[in-house]
Amino acid sequence: MPKIYLFSFLSCILISSNLQAQENIFEEIMETDVIKEDYNPEEDAETATAQAKKLLKTRSQNLRRQNFPKIRQRSSKMQSDNTSRYQPAPFGLVWGASIIDTKNQGVLLSPIEEKDYVNSFVAKNLPKPISEFERVNITFGDDNELWRIIAYGNLMDDDASCTTGLRQYQIYAALLKKKYGNQQENYTPAMIDVEETDSKGQTITVQKPAPLENPNLCKQLENGTAVLYSTFENKDVGAALALNVDGSGKSYIVIDYKNLRILRAREHQTLDAL
Repeated sequence: MPKIYLFSFLSCILISSNLQAQENIFEEIMETDVIKEDYNPEEDAETATAQAKKLLKTRSQNLRRQNFPKIRQRSSKMQSDNTSRYQPAPFGLVWGASIIDTKNQGVLLSPIEEKDYVNSFVAKNLPKPISEFERVNITFGDDNELWRIIAYGNLMDDDASCTTGLRQYQIYAALLKKKYGNQQENYTPAMIDVEETDSKGQTITVQKPAPLENPNLCKQLENGTAVLYSTFENKDVGAALALNVDGSGKSYIVIDYKNLRILRAREHQTLDAL
């Protein structure tokens, strides 16, 4: 009867513990002299009960002391990371995410070689695709955290003045300004020949910068004699929007995003190590 009473008492105590703790505690009790095959029915039941209580109390304290701080530390680290490194990025991506994290979003990554950019991929099946862009390249760098996204717009049939390309460029410039602010437009014009009349009434040819809207803009952008781009920036992200023309005279826009917070953190680590 004492053995049955003791076993029932221990079962009630174990039910109040968590499932993992029950298994571990029960194994430890079975290895003690409290319950075993050669149990002595004459042994004092009160002594065995006291031993079991002591064991359960010690085990419970160890669980609180050892496990809970680790859980709090992990939770604190995740919250800190979420507020500093992992922020929403264009196309539904996540700034600071690793290659595996990005694949787990369902993004398909195809490795590419890019000068000065390590761990670069063409990203497909994006969470938030934009139909005006045919290709998106992303870069994780040596630290395996997403810090750069560059999006290439669809090729557009255009006229010599780049009317279609300019329209799309201006639309996205307004959107990026609204989201990131601090727009700085940069237009390097081509130098063109202009006929003028001098003080003597003679016609002369002089070179002057071409206006943005001119009948040869597409050709100028194609051969690099003209460059058009704008930059945008807030405290976390910088973006550059450009209008380009390929070798067949088709225009397209490009947006190059960089996470400034990650770049500043890397610079700080480098400075700290110097």
